[in-house]
Amino acid sequence: MKKPNRMFRMTDSPIRMFRMTESSTWYDEEAQQVREYEIHFKVARRGRIRNIRRYLARRGIPYFQQSIHRLYKHWIVKRKIRVSFEREEPARKIERMIRIETRRMEGKGKRWKAYPMPSRVLSYAKKRRKPKR
Repeated sequence: MKKPNRMFRMTDSPIRMFRMTESSTWYDEEAQQVREYEIHFKVARRGRIRNIRRYLARRGIPYFQQSIHRLYKHWIVKRKIRVSFEREEPARKIERMIRIETRRMEGKGKRWKAYPMPSRVLSYAKKRRKPKR
């Protein structure tokens, strides 16, 4: 007798640590040097790799744009943002928060300087706004 087809359930998949890096580079005419911003996202989740990567990218790109604009008054268009992922690793438990580390780099020729920026925490699930009465 044939077993019934089971659908994919969240409890079947292992917990994995996801790491994503978003970066953008441009030449600053005023300072006459290359500037680069990098933001590293890190979270442990359970589910399909493709879906979690897509959600992280969708959540991270607007955050990257807003944080750079807030600090340096420079708006970066989406097509100039490079998103890359590292290979997933096993994790012990699911995290509800995304850990974020940011750094800024300035370069002139072969000399580069890196400046760490404050790390932050962002919730994985976006909060829904309550309708106004």
